[in-house]
Order: sequence, then structure tokens, then C-alpha cells
Amino acid sequence: MQVPQTIVDQHVHSYYSPDSEEKLEHIVAHAVKLGKSAVVTTDHFDYDCKYFKKDVLIDMDSYEREVDALRQRYEIEIRKGIEVGYRKDYHEEINRYLESYSFDLVLLSAHNNGVLDFAEEAFHNQPTDVLLADYFTHVRDAVDRMDNYDVVAHLDYVARYTKSMVSRADYERCSSILYDLLKTIIRKEKVLELNTTGLFRQGWIHPHTYLIEMYLDLGGKLFSLGSDAHRLGSIEQGFGEAITLLKSYDVQEVVQFRNRVPQLVLL
Repeated sequence: MQVPQTIVDQHVHSYYSPDSEEKLEHIVAHAVKLGKSAVVTTDHFDYDCKYFKKDVLIDMDSYEREVDALRQRYEIEIRKGIEVGYRKDYHEEINRYLESYSFDLVLLSAHNNGVLDFAEEAFHNQPTDVLLADYFTHVRDAVDRMDNYDVVAHLDYVARYTKSMVSRADYERCSSILYDLLKTIIRKEKVLELNTTGLFRQGWIHPHTYLIEMYLDLGGKLFSLGSDAHRLGSIEQGFGEAITLLKSYDVQEVVQFRNRVPQLVLL
């Protein structure tokens, strides 16, 4: 399926993230080539990142200078985004940082529990029930405690790294946590991301259909599309499958952000 030009990938990383080497200009030029009217990057922002063993903070001064320069060179709207890795012990610091800059889009994630990264092997040396409950409890706390965000990214991120495939039954055993989590997202009118990276890892789009169906059954209706690309070739990868999935649930629109204002875009 061809992706409509009006669809803008809402989860893309550039070399302002430590796990990407993709130049911002390459991402902008690629969007122009695709005929897009806008492009956005959402680079990592994690205090005390356990994966990289340091604070992962975007060099916003350099980033904003480069965005300003690229706006002069390319006829495309360049939007500024960020992916916040939430930790409740850094709640105030995160909010102060977000209030210090102007963004078009804020993604909310949970990447570690203060001891281990959710991608680390040591975290996955636990029973599946234990690690899922730990992870989803942290996500629930993130969506509940934070208000300054727009989209909940890769809701079942932890499933990328489990040593065995997470099943529907595994999710069902976490249903009470997931119920509270999804109800909070809906109550706060935040957006649930369909993250297509999962297609190329565990074989499904984040989140698992069990979670999508629970979200819809509870009254949720706001979705965004993000590839979680860290290189040019991954941008919009899997979007055709994501659009087909949404339409199978009779979802005909996705949400995109400009100046933190949600815009509905037809699929």
C-alpha cells in the first residue's frame, strides 16, 4: 500500500540521538523527495539512561540552529519533536526541560526502572509475568504522573527484547494494570502510537492487538503512526500494514501534531 503524502512519520530519530547516525538534513531531504508537506524528528531524552549509562540530553542549541538553517534551504515545514524516557524520580527535571523549549510533538516512553534498562538481558532473566508487570507499572505511572506529552510511544516496548515470544495470555494476566493504563490515556485525551518497528522484531505492530482492542473497547480512538526509525531506510517502514490494521478496526484517521495541536489526517 502506498502511504499518502499527507501522512507524516511521528517517530523518527536523527544523530541528535546516541543510537542514530542519520543526519537531520538527510531526513529533511528525504521527506521533500517523498512530497511531504512536513517532517518531524523525535530524538531521545532520558535522564540516567541505563542503556547508555549516562544522561541522554539533546543538544538543543545545536539542534535549533540546524533546524533554522534547514528551514532556509528546504521548502518543507520542519517540526520539532522529542521522545521523553520517563522516570518518576526525574519528574520535575523533565518538566522543567520541556518548559524551556518549544516543541511540536512530545512522545512519552518508559525505557528503564531506575536499575535496569527494559532492553537489558539482566531484566529479561526474570519470569515473563514479573517483567511485564514491572514494565507496565512504570508505563502506567508515566502516563498518570505526566501531563506534558502528546503521544504514548511503543506501549509494549518491552516485548521487543523478551527471550520468548509474549503471548496474548501473557497480556491477559496484566489486564488490570493495562486497564488502568489505557483508561488514563483516554481520560487525558492522549494519543496511542502504532509503532511499526515491532513488525520487524516480534512480528506485530506495537502495541499487540490485545492492547489495541482493549483500548478501542474502552472508548479510545486516537492513534498516531511512528516507525521509530534510526536510519533513513526505516522511515515509514511498515506503514502500509499499520494503515490496513487500523482500517480493519474501522479507524479512518490518525493524529499528527503541529505546535502541540492535534490534527486529524485521513488514511
